Amino acid sequence: MKKQNEIEILRECAEKLGSNSYCGTWLLDQLPLIESDMRSDMFPQMGWTETRKLEQNTLAFAKEQAGRILKDAEDHATRIKKDVQEQADLIRHKLKLDLQKAFETL
Repeated sequence: MKKQNEIEILRECAEKLGSNSYCGTWLLDQLPLIESDMRSDMFPQMGWTETRKLEQNTLAFAKEQAGRILKDAEDHATRIKKDVQEQADLIRHKLKLDLQKAFETL
């Protein structure tokens, strides 16, 4: 069977299924990509199961990375707050000493 025959069969199938079916609109939408791949001699690489698994793994990885990034940001913010608090305490302590010294000179 020639590529053009397969493309025509797929198009007829999509049209026969129509827009009120589960797959008709989807198949019609996919036809330009399928046709392009067929004309380029690119065979389908992944089925639905593999595609769904890849999607789930990608989402899981993204969520894991997002969680790690958020934790790192929270840890960094905590360190910044601690450093700022220590600097503020040091400034208050130095101010207290400077005030005591000023009162002693009066």
